Amino acid sequence: MKLRVTLVMLVAIVAAGAGNVCLSKGMQLVGSLDAYDPASLAKFFLAAVTSPWVVGGILLELANYFLWLAVLSWSDVSWALPLNALEYILVGLAAAVFLGERVGPVRWLGIAFIAAGVALLMDSWEHPETPPAA
Repeated sequence: MKLRVTLVMLVAIVAAGAGNVCLSKGMQLVGSLDAYDPASLAKFFLAAVTSPWVVGGILLELANYFLWLAVLSWSDVSWALPLNALEYILVGLAAAVFLGERVGPVRWLGIAFIAAGVALLMDSWEHPETPPAA
């Protein structure tokens, strides 16, 4: 069971990370939101929801949420949710490689601390003998 949950979590994390990178790329192409009048807002959001990058990002995020539902049916949220922090590593790498972002040493150090915390969590998996009372 632990292997199945971990594998599904990893697929969900990749989907979420790739989704966020696609959303970022799409919104960079759409441009920034600079005016807040109704016509400008409508134009901005129409450009966003018709961007292939944004649509792809939304679909990847949707896949993440469906996988997340399965994970929550198998494991404790106090174990699974912190494991999502692995997405920070993936997004840091993807942002540098695919988006050309400069990820500085302090940011990498923070990501390393998060990864260390996730490694500690991996050993905390527990299988209760009986499920908790509803």
